[in-house]
Amino acid sequence: MKNSNLRGAGTVFRYTVQQHYKTRSVIIFLVVLFVIAVALLPAAALLSGSQKEVSETGIKTLYIRNETDFPIDTALLLADERYQAVRIEETDADDDTLNKRLAEESESAASVITMDAEEYHFSINTRYGKDSAVSHADAATLNNVMGDVLHKSLMQALGVTADQEDMIHAKTVSQVSKVSDFLRGEEETSADTHVFANIVYNYFIIMLCVISMSYIFQQCMEEKVSKLVEMLMVSVSPTALLLGKILAVTVFIFGGLGLIAVGFVISYQIAKQIADVSALQAVIVKLLQFDPTALHLNAGTLLLFIICVLLVYAMYAPLSGIAGSCCSKTEDTQHASLVVVVVMMLGYMIGSFAPMFESDAANVFFSLFPVTSIFSAFPNYVCGKISLPVLLLALVIQAVTAVLLMRIAGSVYKMMLLYRGGFPKPKQLIQMLKEYKASAKHGKEDSHAV
Repeated sequence: MKNSNLRGAGTVFRYTVQQHYKTRSVIIFLVVLFVIAVALLPAAALLSGSQKEVSETGIKTLYIRNETDFPIDTALLLADERYQAVRIEETDADDDTLNKRLAEESESAASVITMDAEEYHFSINTRYGKDSAVSHADAATLNNVMGDVLHKSLMQALGVTADQEDMIHAKTVSQVSKVSDFLRGEEETSADTHVFANIVYNYFIIMLCVISMSYIFQQCMEEKVSKLVEMLMVSVSPTALLLGKILAVTVFIFGGLGLIAVGFVISYQIAKQIADVSALQAVIVKLLQFDPTALHLNAGTLLLFIICVLLVYAMYAPLSGIAGSCCSKTEDTQHASLVVVVVMMLGYMIGSFAPMFESDAANVFFSLFPVTSIFSAFPNYVCGKISLPVLLLALVIQAVTAVLLMRIAGSVYKMMLLYRGGFPKPKQLIQMLKEYKASAKHGKEDSHAV
């Protein structure tokens, strides 16, 4: 690709970016997206009921009604410096009596401990008065502490020592591996974790590809639909026009992703101030049945992730450019999107379900084959299915493929700028491209001869 063919790409890039962000709907969409990202984690923390623990309590009197067969050691509660000055009174009063006391005593709270004998399930209900000086966060913190007190009291009643309890709760790690992998000391994640990691990563990748595809289609058709191609070709080469537009779309996509990332960082900081984030993380892990600690994550993983995402975009942006260049009218985008989506879905389906076969050869092949590599290489690496050299080789292959696709995209865009026919089939497009290159070659030879 000659430098003269790229002259003007910067001008096209700047103009496209300026026009995009001048649109009021785009600004409104980005603002709404940012607000949602900021509010997400605090809202999730509040809905999950997890709140940040209070450092000081406003409770002066605590009534405890123990309906279990096990004694509660109140000294364990008093050992917490926040509750050293709290007066604890064990009572058998019914709910009506307790509620009346709490309504009259503004600095009082009550904890009712029950046990379901059939399911062997304990429940702790901590309550406070309607117009009480006790806050909800204060009562929630007390409720959590009472849970620890109940647990320790049970261990004492059953004669279980601290060492024995640690042994009971010791984590068991199971692993299935071939003898050759065991002797090499390689540690792989389970099949469930591998499948989950692939599906999550692949979903992010396919969403990135679909969003960028729609933007690039729109940019490729803009001049053809508005009949401005003839005017632009006088000052800017078609290759520079396409490259400038793809770079502009890059700013649109990754600018939006960066805005979401900043929103999540702010959201996390806000959530830490109002809730116990570790408790929220435990809820997520429990719901998803997925342990992120099983993945091979380190300081360099984030850098590799960014490189992988950029290469995904570098491959599918020119592919979308090739398909978008063949569109002469809005209706043609259906045919163009079908071509790109078929290629995406092929890689997505294979990348999502290949881990189920648990084949080392399949993991290596799908990590290196360009169509599936963008979906499989990174999750295979973090799950320990391929080594770092294999991942680096996969990234090199992706980079070479991206360069080739960009060169082809430039030629196709230049060839199809003045094309006004129906959407060409792949075989027809290849034949047109061959004839175009042959014509361009003969034109150069004739000019040299003159």
